[in-house]
Amino acid sequence: MYADNLAVNEVATNPEVEQLKAQVSALEELLEVYEQETLEKSGYLEKTLKELAYSEDALRVLKSILSSMGDGVVVVDETGKFLFLNPDAQQLLAIAPTHTSLQDWIEAGSASQSIYLADAKTPCPIEAFPLLQAMGGKLIDGAEILVYPARDPVGTWLSVTARSLKDDHGTLKGAVAVFHNITSLKLTETALRTSETQSRQQAETLTQTLRELGKTQAQLVQTEKMSSLGQLVAGVAHEINNPVNFIYGNIAPAESHIRDLCTLLHLYQQHYPEPLPEIQAEMEVIDLEFVQQDLLDLLRSLKMGAERIRQIVLSLRNFSRLDEAAMKPVNIHEGIDNTLMILQNRLKAKGSQPDIEVIKQYGDLPLVECYAGQLNQVFMNILSNAIDALEESSDCGLRRELSAEPVQSMEVSERTSYLVPPPSDLLITIHTEQISPNQVAISIHNNGDSIADSLCDRLFDPFFTTKPVGRGTGLGLYISYQIVTNTHGGQLKCCSLPGQGVEFRIEIPVYQTVFAK
Repeated sequence: MYADNLAVNEVATNPEVEQLKAQVSALEELLEVYEQETLEKSGYLEKTLKELAYSEDALRVLKSILSSMGDGVVVVDETGKFLFLNPDAQQLLAIAPTHTSLQDWIEAGSASQSIYLADAKTPCPIEAFPLLQAMGGKLIDGAEILVYPARDPVGTWLSVTARSLKDDHGTLKGAVAVFHNITSLKLTETALRTSETQSRQQAETLTQTLRELGKTQAQLVQTEKMSSLGQLVAGVAHEINNPVNFIYGNIAPAESHIRDLCTLLHLYQQHYPEPLPEIQAEMEVIDLEFVQQDLLDLLRSLKMGAERIRQIVLSLRNFSRLDEAAMKPVNIHEGIDNTLMILQNRLKAKGSQPDIEVIKQYGDLPLVECYAGQLNQVFMNILSNAIDALEESSDCGLRRELSAEPVQSMEVSERTSYLVPPPSDLLITIHTEQISPNQVAISIHNNGDSIADSLCDRLFDPFFTTKPVGRGTGLGLYISYQIVTNTHGGQLKCCSLPGQGVEFRIEIPVYQTVFAK
C-alpha cells in the first residue's frame, strides 16, 4: 500500500520536476549571458579608465603648456564662467582667484584696472572687450588694447586673438582668447616714431638754418658790395670836391678881375674915343662889346655848373655815408632828395619815353633817429624799382601802339598781373607825413603796371624778382625790408590796385629809444 502511494506520488511530481529543471536551465543560460556581459563591460570599463587616464595626462600636459607659454589664455563657457585661466592671464588682466566668471571680473574691474582701445585714450566699452565679442560669434585677430592694472601707472599693451567655441551642431558652447604682451614692441615703435619726428625736426631745422644762412650770406655780400661802393663813391666825391672847390672859389675873384678890366676898357673908350686904326680893326674882329657881355655870362654859367657839381658831390657823400655806431637825428627829406639827385639821369626822357615826373608831397616831419645810409639805400631800391616799372609800362604801351592787329590775348607776366593801358604821363609821387607822435610814413607810388596781391606778399622774399634775367638779383627789396623792420623797428608794405600802379609804404619810429624799449 505504501509502495503504491509512493508510485502515485512520483508520477504526480514529475511535471514539477521538469518545470524546475527547465527553470534551472534557463537560469544557467541567463547566468552565462550575464557573466559574458559582465566580462565585456569590465573590459570596456577598463578601456575607458585607461583612455580617461590618458586624457587626464594629456590635459595636464596641455595645461602645463598653456601655463608656460607666456601668453594669457582664457576659456569661458556660454554663460561666461571661467573654464580655464592660466597664470599669465590672471596677471595681465588682474583676474583674482575669487573671480569665477567674466561677470565677477567685470564688476570688480573699475576698482582694479582700466582698459583702453588702441588709441590709448578711449576707454574700452564692456561690449567691445575681445572675449565678449568672440562669445557673440565675432572673429578677433590682433586687436590691441591697453590695460592699466592696479598700481601700474605704465600700463600693458596686449594683442588679443579670440574665437567662439561651438559643438558639432554649431551651438555656442563658449569662447577662448589669447592675450599676447606687446608692450616692448609698442615702446620700440613709440621710440622709433619719436626718433623719426626728432630727425625730421632736425632736418627741417637744418634746412631752415641753411636757408637763413644763404639769406644772411647773400645779405652780407650785398651789404659788403654797398659798403665798398659807398667807400668808392665817398672817395671819388672827395677827389672831385677838391678841384670843384678850387674852381668855385676862383670864379668870384675872376669875375671881379674881369669887371675891373671891363671898367678899364670903358674908361679908355671914353678918354680915347678914336683909337689907332690897328686897335680899331682888332676891336671889330673880336667884337669887343659882345666879348665883354658874353664873358660875364660865361662866368655865371661856370658858377652855376660848379654849384651843380657841388650839389651832386654833396648828395653822393650824404648818400654813401658809412653807418655810424649810433643812430642820429636825420632829415628824411634830405635823404630822399639826395637819392633823387643821383637818379636824375634815369628820370630824363629816352627815345620815345617821356620824362618821369616826380611829385613831392612832403609833410612837416621831425628829425628821425635812424641810420641815414641804410635808409638812403631803401629809398634807392624802391625808387629804382619804380623807374624800372615805369620804363617797362612805357615799353609795353609803345609795343601795343605799334601793333597793327588788335590784341586778342596776352600772357600775364609776374609783374603785369592786370593789363591796363599805359599812362600818358609817367609819375612817381612821394608823400610823407607824421601819422603819430612817434611814427612817420613815407609813401612812394608809381603809376606803372599793377601787381597781383599774391606777388605783393612775395616781393620781400630773398632772390624773388619779377625782372628779366640779368636785371635783378631779388635782394634789393629783401634787404630794404630787413633794414626797415629789423634795424629800425618799422614796417614796409606793398599795395597795388588794378589800373592804379604800385605803392610802397615805409613806417618807422621817430625815436628809436621807444622802439628799443
